[in-house]
Formats: sequence, structure tokens, C-alpha cells
Amino acid sequence: MRNSQLSTTRPRVFLSYAHSDDLLAQRVREALAGFEVVPSNPVSHPAANAADWLRQSLRASDVVVVLLSPASTMSKWVNSEVEYALSRDLDRRGADLIPVLIAPTDLPPSLRDRQVLDLTGDIDGGLQRLVRQIEMTALADFDGMGPLKFELLIADLLRTLGFDVEVAAGPGDAGADMRATYQRSDPFGSPETEVWLVETKLYSHQRISFEIIRRLAGILAVSPGRTRGLLITNAQLTSVAEEYVAELEQSSHITLRVVDGVELKRLLRQFPSVVSRHFGPAPTARRDGDS
Repeated sequence: MRNSQLSTTRPRVFLSYAHSDDLLAQRVREALAGFEVVPSNPVSHPAANAADWLRQSLRASDVVVVLLSPASTMSKWVNSEVEYALSRDLDRRGADLIPVLIAPTDLPPSLRDRQVLDLTGDIDGGLQRLVRQIEMTALADFDGMGPLKFELLIADLLRTLGFDVEVAAGPGDAGADMRATYQRSDPFGSPETEVWLVETKLYSHQRISFEIIRRLAGILAVSPGRTRGLLITNAQLTSVAEEYVAELEQSSHITLRVVDGVELKRLLRQFPSVVSRHFGPAPTARRDGDS
């Protein structure tokens, strides 16, 4: 079973921090003892080999945890680790990056659109949340799901995000799997409703079919008003598909948002209850020496 596999297969965590934050980093390492932790330690590597060591270590990691403080945001080495962790190469491999605030500081521009886990107020509670998030990253495995279970997962996630969701009993709005609405306020405080046609696709391979994007764009082209499109999948966009989506927004009124497998896992990490409902409860991180 998947949970028993997780108890013996530990996520590999790369821990990035400034040398002056070593005391707090040690506390984080202790909390992550149930995982395989690779601490950032360029001092132990010759300058000529440090960059190669960094790339190899990051490529082999499932999660990158960066500890943010005034010292780390000024560290060239930590900034290099963050830059590589955010690179297309690592992103497309599916590695996750979790920024963790350990001291008040301005966030680097590259991380300002990321959800940051704050340890400055309640370090014990924050460390528990960090462990839980890493467990969720490992637990959300789509290989054992079928299309219907995947669709139910996405409907649950969208409701958790604040959408009202109607799952089509048969063919939905011109073929879409779901119709979702989202209530928000315009700049003047008046309520407005966004309408989204949602398509879910579970793939056994790694790349999103270009045809499904074009088909959803065709549905949106004949939909009333400013109906938006949302494709959520466990696969990854090809460069051709990315260009097509970008061209749609530039050359037409169509708004089509694609959430691929990497972004989907990031969203699920934020909502452990959703992951637990669809993948089973996460095992407690096993410490070295535990049976």
C-alpha cells in the first residue's frame, strides 16, 4: 500500500540557510529528522566544485527548504540556491520549494508570490506545519488514482479554495467536467461572480496533450460573457502548449488558466485535509532508528 511505502521511502530535503543562522537551522534539522536532510554546506567543498555539488544536491532533492532571515537574504550562496531551486530545470522535475521565515526580513522578489511558512511567532507549531507540508508533498501520489477519483479530488480542492462547484453528471457545459463560480468584489466593493469551465485530465505520461487545450479554448470561444477556462492536470505543459496559452490571452478575449502537476502539488501542500481525504492520512515522519 502507498502509506507503507512512504514509511520506508523518505523524501529528500535540501536545507538552505546562512551560516550565521546555524543554531536555528539545527533546530529545523532536528524537526526534519524523519526525512533525509541535505544541509547546505559549501565550506566543505572546494570553490571549483561547490557549484557542481549544489546542482547535484538540488537535483536529487524532493523538497528545498530555504530559511529566510536578514543574513540569508544577503547571502550570495543562499540566493544561488534559491535561484537554482526556482529554475525551469528543477521546477519541471517536480521538486518543491518551501520558504520558511525564521527572522523578520524583506522577502526576495523571487519569493514574494510564494506562500511563506512563518516560524517567528510560534516555532514549535511552525515546525510541525513544516513537517506536515513535506509529508503532504510525498503523500500526494497520482499513480494510484483513476480519472473519476482525480476529478473528485479537484472538485474538493476548488471548494476548499472558495469556489462553488457543479460536477457534470453527464456532458457538462459544452463538454467541460465542471462549472465553478467564484465570488469576489470589484475595485469599488461591489460583488461580482466569475464563471469558470473546468476540465480535469489525469495522464499516465508526463506531458499534457495539446489537443485538450485547444478543445477547451474552442468551448470558451462560444461561451457567454467572460467565462474563463481552467485545466487542472497531473502532467506538465510542453513548450508548444505554453506558447499557445500565452498567445490565446494576447490575441483573443479567452482566459485559459492551466494548473499543471507541479503547481497542483504545491496547492495540495497548502491543504493537508484535502490530501488526507483523497490519499489517506499522512504517516508520522520516522526518525532515524525508529522501527
